[in-house]
Amino acid sequence: MSKRFIIAIGREFGSGGKHIGRALAHELGVNLYDRNIVEKVAEELDVDAEHLKPYAKKKRRPFFHKTINGHTTSFEDHVANHQFDYIRKLGESEESFVIVGRCAEEILKDYDGVISIFVKGDREYKIGRVMKQFGLDRAAAIEKMDRHDRIRKHYHDRYCQGKWGQVDTYDLCIDSTHFGTEGTAEFIKEYVKRRLGE
Repeated sequence: MSKRFIIAIGREFGSGGKHIGRALAHELGVNLYDRNIVEKVAEELDVDAEHLKPYAKKKRRPFFHKTINGHTTSFEDHVANHQFDYIRKLGESEESFVIVGRCAEEILKDYDGVISIFVKGDREYKIGRVMKQFGLDRAAAIEKMDRHDRIRKHYHDRYCQGKWGQVDTYDLCIDSTHFGTEGTAEFIKEYVKRRLGE
């Protein structure tokens, strides 16, 4: 594609959003940013990425931290803000890319060429994917899926004005149940091309 674009993907756990992002980046010949952002931030801060990862998607615990004059004592907030600063640097570059999670649709909303997507899925479809991917029984898959979605929602809604998974937060919400991950990636690619007038 000739125009600069940024595809920001939010997703429900088990919907295949990460795989869709990877397929889109491959098809479009651009970089994918997801959990590797933590490693990039760690490089900039000259710290071990393994030290940051446990805090990278957590919501801070309010009883253990406080904010005074805009400054926070929360390590979770510090890690989040470093990630957001890195994402803004990407937005200020001329690079086209796909980014999964990290509140990207909110952080990048004022940059040119941003298209925000939310990938959901039928609950039974997602349970089946989680069971297969992680080798879990049904009960364990449901527990894992619900736990991850709670974490994502809490993290997103702490740092964003728009609500996680709500249709008015995104340009496009799509159910991957109907097309699978590859078909959904192809659908999104065509949507992006039309949005860019190509």
